[in-house]
Amino acid sequence: MVSFEKEPYSEVFNESNSDGLSICRLLHETDFYSVVKHIETKCYTSDSSHFRYSPEFMVKLVVLRAFRGQSFRKTIASLTTKDCKLLSAPKRNGHYLIPSPSTLHHFMRYRLDEKFFEEIIRIAGAQLARLSGEKDGIIDSTPLEASRYDRYADFNTHYNCKMYKGHIFHLGNYPIALVFSDGNDHDSTKVSDLLNRISGIPLKFSNLFADGGYDSFQIHADIFYHLRVIPTICVRENAVIQDEGTEKRINHWVNKLWRNGGSIKAKINEKLRFLYENGRTETVGMYLRNQSMMDPHFEMRYGRRGDCETTHSHMKSILKFDVKNIRNTSKKFYILVNFFAYQILLLGHLQNGILPVQQFALYY
Repeated sequence: MVSFEKEPYSEVFNESNSDGLSICRLLHETDFYSVVKHIETKCYTSDSSHFRYSPEFMVKLVVLRAFRGQSFRKTIASLTTKDCKLLSAPKRNGHYLIPSPSTLHHFMRYRLDEKFFEEIIRIAGAQLARLSGEKDGIIDSTPLEASRYDRYADFNTHYNCKMYKGHIFHLGNYPIALVFSDGNDHDSTKVSDLLNRISGIPLKFSNLFADGGYDSFQIHADIFYHLRVIPTICVRENAVIQDEGTEKRINHWVNKLWRNGGSIKAKINEKLRFLYENGRTETVGMYLRNQSMMDPHFEMRYGRRGDCETTHSHMKSILKFDVKNIRNTSKKFYILVNFFAYQILLLGHLQNGILPVQQFALYY
């Protein structure tokens, strides 16, 4: 990365004046080349001869718009010469060239579209995972408040409002993946979608935490099989030890399936994976939940679960993370855009050693 300052950006951040620091400065110091390369490869043809703005410049404008909470028109109108320099805007005859509001809107809404934002969220999430070194995964949901007059949104009696839900996979303080759903969809029904979202990202876990809303045999088994970690899921109050989930029953089913390659001499994790692959998912889930219920240190381990609600609250204070005043067909899209923007901001702080990584109050 090229800096306009001789001193490290972390020092520039710490010495910023009372007027704050332009978010364009952070974007200038953020390397998201893998995102840009993906856009370049998938969204543009190599034989195009007409002028176009670079994907990097346009993505920075997308993040800038999300952070400042402005319309496309105000985002473009607010750009200063300094902003253009920091954003690496193209120049012609000594003047910076900036896109029209409609060009920025077309790039974000149609050039990339909803599905493509899901792809680049995964790429940005992979960068965050690699650089952070975090190994504690957290699955949780957060309400995405809708207007009280929204005829499409569900009324959720728990939150006492009309809303949708954002189901989020965190790695420590870093949001890696998002699934958008209706406001009354149960959290447990979206775990499979979240696991699909993070497939392909090289993740190594020490723990995987989830609250009691995710306490089911299927979820215990799915997380164990796909993420290769024994999940730490808060067990419901009425839960009981399952006889089918004992090691004796595990050996019974492995031995019964010997023709498929089962061996009771294998290690317990190998037996569990074998049973999962051979249709005994519920048995695997029972065994894993039994282990949690019999663990005398379970409460202490679960107490290490990060406060992801703080991250959710912070996201909503920095960006528009609700669906008020958004057309029904665009609600999911704009949530994905803002989620991606938040990832890029975190990536900038992570790359430049700014702590705490969620401190964005000094920016404008």
